[in-house]
Amino acid sequence: MSSDNPGAAGNPPEHAGLALQRKLSLVDLLDPLTFGDVVDSLGELFHMGVGVIDERGRTLADTQGPGRDFCDLLDATPRGRARRGSLMERLSESPPGAPPGAQGLAPLGASASESWTHPCFSGLRYVVAPISWEGDVLGRIVFGPFVPEEAGDVSPALEEVEGLDVARARELLARVRRLSEAEVSRVQTHMAQVLAALLAAGQKSYLTGQLHLEAMLETQRELESQNTQLLRLNQRLKESDRSKSSFLSTVSHELRTPLASIIGYSEMLAEGLVGGLNPEQMQFVRTIMEKGNTLLKLISSILDMSQIEAGKVRLAFEWVDVQELVESAITSVMPQAQRKGLTLQQRMPPVVQARVVGDREKLRQVVVNLLANAVKFTPGQGRIDVRLSELGPRPELGVTGYSIEVEDTGVGIPESQRDRIFQSFYQVDDSPTREYGGAGLGLAIVKSYVEGHGGQVSVRSEVGQGSCFRVVLPKEPPLSGQGPAYIPPPIDTEPERF
Repeated sequence: MSSDNPGAAGNPPEHAGLALQRKLSLVDLLDPLTFGDVVDSLGELFHMGVGVIDERGRTLADTQGPGRDFCDLLDATPRGRARRGSLMERLSESPPGAPPGAQGLAPLGASASESWTHPCFSGLRYVVAPISWEGDVLGRIVFGPFVPEEAGDVSPALEEVEGLDVARARELLARVRRLSEAEVSRVQTHMAQVLAALLAAGQKSYLTGQLHLEAMLETQRELESQNTQLLRLNQRLKESDRSKSSFLSTVSHELRTPLASIIGYSEMLAEGLVGGLNPEQMQFVRTIMEKGNTLLKLISSILDMSQIEAGKVRLAFEWVDVQELVESAITSVMPQAQRKGLTLQQRMPPVVQARVVGDREKLRQVVVNLLANAVKFTPGQGRIDVRLSELGPRPELGVTGYSIEVEDTGVGIPESQRDRIFQSFYQVDDSPTREYGGAGLGLAIVKSYVEGHGGQVSVRSEVGQGSCFRVVLPKEPPLSGQGPAYIPPPIDTEPERF
């Protein structure tokens, strides 16, 4: 059979749940490549043409058989082409109709619908059988052309076709298979069995795929719903974090003013500006001053951390004598170290360090925080070493820079907690009876300020043996990075010291 209908096209995407409820088509149930090979094999086996058309008139598979040359000869004449075209249209009609005098044959598939033979004016015949599955007509299968067993040599109608080479037609017609009604019925039954097996396998594969798709879509919907919930929760957490930072900043500002007054009046009392104090009163006043200064440092740390989290910290870059900065930081913590009987040693480069670019106050606070941390966690009679390196290549940063190390002989840090000590408000000792004070902000501030300069901070430690904090900084902060934007300061007119 020949036809000009376009090849089958896939169905548009649809929701799997709807696909399970709709009427299936041959395109859904039959794999085009595999089914085409099966039809070609059956055509060779039957020695005749076999074509499969879906309910929309699309040709899914077609093998011409030995009648192709004869049909081409008819199509070469105007009248033959017109009459064969009319027949091809009837063969492709849906549902297949019964022409006058047509004979009913056995059905294909699971329905009880009949098959019909369609005679051609040339004396050949076609058999059209509906393809049914679960009560639905999905298309039709066309067998032919073939020569009926009772037919003569050449149909008289062929001799009336103007321009037809009758001798050639007789020669080609002899190659077309001659079939009896019983043989046609056997061919149709065989094809029905093959097609039923293919449809059953195709339905199973289709439903399995659709159920899998439905499961995947349901999983995707659940993931999208969970992702939406996570986004909402994340937004709420960000808002809560901003509220917390704003609250801490406001409270810190409000507490610093009265606390500064308390410290100021305590200093006036200690200096005797309002009259002399006896030794016991002087001790009380000094205790008030000491605790007030401790509280002021804590409030200042909370304020700094809230500004860092709110992204309000701005680094004021300038040329800095880093050696002088480290010595100044050591001087500020020396009294606390001496009270605990600690030995504090400094190791500077053999030559005076060249100056670097940085925020003087923030870098000094980095060193002070590391030293104060070492003093707090080092038992009496312990040792603290401060080392400043020379300027040189820093593989960690990929630029020229320097390092500052603060090493102590303190209690050390458990390995499981070393990655968390730089988090805000984290304390290694979180028991109700903590031996060491503090709010857990010193190292978090160190990390933020160091990274703001384009540097890195790390720690190595062993429980009971001590810890070593190492800060690596570039000579000049990068133009862009994790911290605030760096604007190079004016070149200092003073020569660098070496």
